[in-house]
Amino acid sequence: MNKDLFIKNVMEQLNIEDKALAERGTHIVLNILSYRLTERESENVKDQLPEDLKRLWCRDVWISSLFRLSGKRLKYRHLVELMSIVDNEIKRENLPLHAESLLKAVFHTLKEQITPGETQDIIAQLPHEIKDFYKAA
Repeated sequence: MNKDLFIKNVMEQLNIEDKALAERGTHIVLNILSYRLTERESENVKDQLPEDLKRLWCRDVWISSLFRLSGKRLKYRHLVELMSIVDNEIKRENLPLHAESLLKAVFHTLKEQITPGETQDIIAQLPHEIKDFYKAA
């Protein structure tokens, strides 16, 4: 699946027609997820993405840039924290998206893109509440 198909799938999941909006939302979620994983696991996921989608995986959004500059990993332990981080980015950019729906759409599409083994590796690094949410997406 290339980037266009990935974004199209997210658009379908969100029931929207704005490709730029879906791409920006996808960027936010992928970036926040990439910084929650260990550096090695983040690279493993990135390796399974097509070149044009890799740019969305690790390009900086404000919150992850803050943590990267501080030398700390972005950690969220509860689903409400993850949704709050995503929601803050959505609001900061004035995007008409809903955090929970966006997370579900991007997680679902990501699971279709990567191998089942890589999906399990991601799940292994997520806190319990977020594991369950990711699995259900």
